[in-house]
Amino acid sequence: MLSYYVQAILQMFDISGRMNRRAFWYFLLMVAALTSLAIAVDSVTVLSALAQGNLKVEVGVSASGMPEINTGIQIGALTKLFATLHALPLFTASIRRLHDIGKSGLWMILHVVPIIGSLTLLSWYARPTDPDSEHGDAPRERLTRANWADRTQF
Repeated sequence: MLSYYVQAILQMFDISGRMNRRAFWYFLLMVAALTSLAIAVDSVTVLSALAQGNLKVEVGVSASGMPEINTGIQIGALTKLFATLHALPLFTASIRRLHDIGKSGLWMILHVVPIIGSLTLLSWYARPTDPDSEHGDAPRERLTRANWADRTQF
């Protein structure tokens, strides 16, 4: 699982080629797990500052007239940093996944359409590999019930 994550990070500037379903979902799983860890660390930081009495909350009004709360520490700094560092690898992995099912990377524009666009892309990400895609050779062949017995004979 870690190898899929590292491979996606190393290919962060590569929008050509393909990414099979397993690699894509394991990459997303690792990003979700690491994001959860970053959120936990940020939460512990805030809670420890609150418990020690180091967290002073000041309520005021910003220059634009909006209410503003200043806590003296940057809440969610690690999570924001993590999200910023992983935005490009997530974007390029999604494009390569679309290539794997025979779609153009321009279909990422569907994210602009609220709810329906994201759900459509999510369903496409779950599709199996299209062996006849124009975006390069298919990732290794998956063992199906029909060819499984042929490959396990000694």
